Amino acid sequence: METMNQEEDEFIPQYLSRLEQHVLSELSSREKNYSFRFNGLRRILKDVHQQKLSRALERLQEDQLIERSPDGGYGLDQNSYDMIRDYYHKQSLFLDYSNLNTEAKQEFTITASREFPVKSIISKLTGKYFGAFRFIGHYYSDGEGRLEWIHAEDRAKILISAFSTSKINITAYNVSKTEINKFLHILQQYLLDYTIVAKLSETTASMAN
Repeated sequence: METMNQEEDEFIPQYLSRLEQHVLSELSSREKNYSFRFNGLRRILKDVHQQKLSRALERLQEDQLIERSPDGGYGLDQNSYDMIRDYYHKQSLFLDYSNLNTEAKQEFTITASREFPVKSIISKLTGKYFGAFRFIGHYYSDGEGRLEWIHAEDRAKILISAFSTSKINITAYNVSKTEINKFLHILQQYLLDYTIVAKLSETTASMAN
């Protein structure tokens, strides 16, 4: 494969396969330090064949477009991030989950009387499943982080938890009240492991059922 010149002013992925472009598009829609699990990428990409995805990831690593994170996940190469992200913005290919399914969106905020140990909580939740929700990936940087889960059978159902030292924001798309309550209960139980008694409030009304 032709290697891309990392000093190009603009990223033009003419030599990439469709699958490789889909991988880059998904990665460019996340934070700079975001780490996708392999199976998380498979689920986002609608269960692409395992070997095809493995080959695509290997080629992208060879061309220094993506890199392996310390936890074994995949993210954009730090030196290529801005260039690739700019390309997908310009091509209107950037996927912003905050604009999806707003008619069935639920938002909750968890606060506590003391700071959340963000890094420890994210480490504990990374890779965990909640019922039919499967872990996709996460990011952490400077006391803030985010984790994502997607439903195993219905990819329109997405759970996102954004963490800071002062609060936890949970956003759910197309998730029933019963499912979100189970998730919130489990999350609060994890907080109790750190002797944190948290207060939950709903910030956005839901139309999910």
